Amino acid sequence: MKKNKKLYVLLAFLIVIFTMSIVEKTMQNDTFFYIPIGKYIAQTHTIDGLDHWSFHSDLKFMYPGWICKLGMYLLYTAFGFTGIYVCVLITSAMIAIIFFNTLLKEKHTLWLSFLVTLIAIVFGGRHIFCARNQLFSFFCFSLEYYCLQGLMERGEKKYFWFLILVAFILLNVHDTVYPIFFVLLLPYLFEVVVSKCVRLGDTAKIQYSDLKNKKYIVLLFLIAIFVGFCTPIFGTAYTNLLSAVDGVGVQFIAEMQPVNIMMNIPIIFMVSLLFGILCFTKTKVKLKDLLFTVGFLIMGSLNYRSYPFILMIGGITCTNIFSSFLRTYITEEKIELFSRKLDSSKLWITVVFCMLSIFSIYLFSEQAKKQYVDDLTYPIAETDYILRKLDYKNIRIWTHYNFGSYLELYGIPVFIDSRAEMFIEQMNEGCTVLEDWINTSDGKVHYKQTFEKYGITHVLVYNTETINLYLQEDTNYRLLYRSTIFSLYEKEESEE
Repeated sequence: MKKNKKLYVLLAFLIVIFTMSIVEKTMQNDTFFYIPIGKYIAQTHTIDGLDHWSFHSDLKFMYPGWICKLGMYLLYTAFGFTGIYVCVLITSAMIAIIFFNTLLKEKHTLWLSFLVTLIAIVFGGRHIFCARNQLFSFFCFSLEYYCLQGLMERGEKKYFWFLILVAFILLNVHDTVYPIFFVLLLPYLFEVVVSKCVRLGDTAKIQYSDLKNKKYIVLLFLIAIFVGFCTPIFGTAYTNLLSAVDGVGVQFIAEMQPVNIMMNIPIIFMVSLLFGILCFTKTKVKLKDLLFTVGFLIMGSLNYRSYPFILMIGGITCTNIFSSFLRTYITEEKIELFSRKLDSSKLWITVVFCMLSIFSIYLFSEQAKKQYVDDLTYPIAETDYILRKLDYKNIRIWTHYNFGSYLELYGIPVFIDSRAEMFIEQMNEGCTVLEDWINTSDGKVHYKQTFEKYGITHVLVYNTETINLYLQEDTNYRLLYRSTIFSLYEKEESEE
């Protein structure tokens, strides 16, 4: 890399602008409830473990990722949604650069590292590059793998302290996924233990890595357990994940569903590549690379939330295996010669630079046309009407899972928002809000029964919802406001 410093800078620049160009400008529903939660933390200086944003009383809320929410509020207060968008752009670019440098530290060529980084960004990164906890936790995971590589493979002890810091940051930006910090330690830990018990010959297909600082991985694992309690609400790092993967929310939340057929294509390709190399070639594979790749393939196929791990961190170890295959059948001299030809080809570099720059500029122009808040998804005009015309602090409004958080942004208490894990019995005993919303929206339970149970005074629904068809004919509900997308109803004072 020192011999190609100018080329490295150029390729890193292209990675940055391309990464930023695919970041979605439009905010997601989670972002909207981050801001009022952050506002509460900033103004009260407390994290009390209670919900203050729905109209339900005495619900426990564990403030997962409280630093992330506080940061979103501060950015929004100072710069509006533009500040949040710029933060996402910068963080996404940093993840891409960490990924690029991690590949280079694995001694891959500049062009292979560049290509794999672009592939990972397109197929994996676009699922996490948005204003949510996942973006910042994935930044921590990318940094964790980079530091593990430095500690265990390059023998740089300074990364031990960086890893402890990364663990603490991860805990407070997204404690729900904190256990995954240990998952990234397991392949190294497993290889250290196995290497003490089993000796592998030089002809074995699986080989041990030349790991250093072996005792540090055990020490790091133990320290990270205690770090997991260093959060304002004690122990949530080990309880929130269990709540998130249990109950009705798992069947409803898209992130917890298995990946679809189109998303399985990269998984199928990587499995086929791995199987072919292991079974039909003489390639020797490092044990830790095999464990990482197989582990992330399993994780990614189980649910949408884990999918980016396949092509981001798992993509690094899969590239290591593929490179081992190439080096088995192509000499280092030929690979080096081909790499130098690419490095020195002005025509090739110019073509790549122009094509990627033009494509990135086009994507930026498309993003510039979009609004921060999509009026086809969120009730912008209806929210304004509620704020101007209704005693919004004292109404009990039925909302949709997808846009409840937008009303909370403006201080309107709602029936439900996208904090699914809070509205289930696993988190709050006796709470069936999410289940009731699903059953009522699907028509399995009559809306009048649910509305009476929760004392609903107002209803805000998509025009396409089944409930809206019934409310249009229900004389007990008066239409207050209707747009092409939403309808707002008010319950009459007395029913016939």
